Amino acid sequence: MKKNNIIYALLFMVLALTSCIKNEDILLKENLVEFDAATYNANGLGKTYPVVRQVPPYGFAMLSSSPLISRTSGTISFRVNVVGPQTAADRVITYKVIPGETFTSGTTAVSAAVRNTDYTTSGTVTIPAMSSFGILTVTINNPGTALANDLLIVLELEGNAELKPSNADKQLGIWINRG
Repeated sequence: MKKNNIIYALLFMVLALTSCIKNEDILLKENLVEFDAATYNANGLGKTYPVVRQVPPYGFAMLSSSPLISRTSGTISFRVNVVGPQTAADRVITYKVIPGETFTSGTTAVSAAVRNTDYTTSGTVTIPAMSSFGILTVTINNPGTALANDLLIVLELEGNAELKPSNADKQLGIWINRG
């Protein structure tokens, strides 16, 4: 009986020690930039990018308690992440606005917002030295009365010579509530 217990214990140890799988190291071949909100939120229905209706918190999925984006929101900020090493110098990333994008959610049709009429944005974001994050700002222009329709802005990161945009998380839709 004692001999069987010893044999079972040795057999268990042999199996336990030989059943390990070596994990392969993950190596990034490119330095990438991505929208923080795109990494944590699901894509909009029929879209290849998330459409955020509320101001997204940094590093988390959308919260129901987050403020709704509307004509009175003023300047809103979106975090841009660097996937790769930090550098000793500032890095400037370019982005563009995809014109004419629309969206439908249930019975709500969201029209394309017009740059410099409905909103303003610079087209560049700076990643400070020794940082992995930059802040992209969009200013929603308030016409003083409710908008005729909900509006959509779609931003797309272009990167620079050093930082390429992440294919999965390079676009972000911003839904402006008409109220």
